[in-house]
Amino acid sequence: MTEPDPLDGLRPGMRAVVRRRIAGDTHGVTDALGEIVAMDGDTVSVRTGRGVQVIERASVVAAKEVPPRPVRRGAPHLAVSMQDLEAIMVEGWPPLERAQLGGWLLRSGAGFTGRANSVLPLGNPGLSLSEAVDYCERWNGQRGLRPLFALFGPEGFAVDDDPLGRELRARSYEPFNETFVMTAASRALPPESPHPSGARVRLEPAPSPQWWNAWAAQSGGWMRPTEASGAAARAVLTGSPEQLFASLEVDGAVIGLARVAFALGWAGVFALHVAPDARRGGVAGQLMGALADAARTRGIASMYLQVLQTSSPARGLYETIGFSTHHEYRYLGGVTGEGATT
Repeated sequence: MTEPDPLDGLRPGMRAVVRRRIAGDTHGVTDALGEIVAMDGDTVSVRTGRGVQVIERASVVAAKEVPPRPVRRGAPHLAVSMQDLEAIMVEGWPPLERAQLGGWLLRSGAGFTGRANSVLPLGNPGLSLSEAVDYCERWNGQRGLRPLFALFGPEGFAVDDDPLGRELRARSYEPFNETFVMTAASRALPPESPHPSGARVRLEPAPSPQWWNAWAAQSGGWMRPTEASGAAARAVLTGSPEQLFASLEVDGAVIGLARVAFALGWAGVFALHVAPDARRGGVAGQLMGALADAARTRGIASMYLQVLQTSSPARGLYETIGFSTHHEYRYLGGVTGEGATT
């Protein structure tokens, strides 16, 4: 039987710890902690604090992804940088196709949601801003996507204060969907409390027909999966290293649902919805408690979620149970092509 590859699931750009045997030492091992910069059939290269280490794959005994290095003191969910958290969130809602332009991440999800179909500027693109935007517009156009960029910054940041924002605004890009990114320590969140009916949240590794139908029914409009877009939606929703689909069913009807994705040492909450006639009855809190329980069971210390600035009741709920705003982002959309808007 072939032994499993300890490097499975890792790829360049991830921060990881790679444990390898020490040559000539029967029992000795040593760790390399840092960013994976290259992988091939024979070696893996890790950029550590002492430079790039090129490690023979045959010597690797264990490897796992680890959270980014904190940039300031405090709890991990507060100490992470905006750039690192944005990169973490990509793996919670992964695109079907991605490409790098220097430090920019280009994403395509066949038009399913802005999160999976926008350019995420995480560093220097290696070109002038004008040339880089031109490149992204061509890349999107080749895939039939609307030109879309996701700009992030501290709470209350102004698009026109950002050089890329000014470049996009000069091209008639319009900002929309201002969104708060909120984080919390998993241990600080309340556990699941059962529904008054006694029902508990069901957690499944794949979307059941009941979960899928309830999600599709509530999404409506552009998000309602067609036969073509449904495949893209399912690929995005199941594309994280691990995810769970939560549903609360009472009297044969799904009254609440959510998804939690586990990646890069974090748990991300997505697609939380409560049926209109079940709101203000503790369903959202029960769902969040079940997801927090799942994160704690896996030893995951930090959680994040994204909520539109216009969703004041949702933000208030999240603050009540222990989340706080880390930063915010918004999309800037071009005037040509088709594409997602959330």
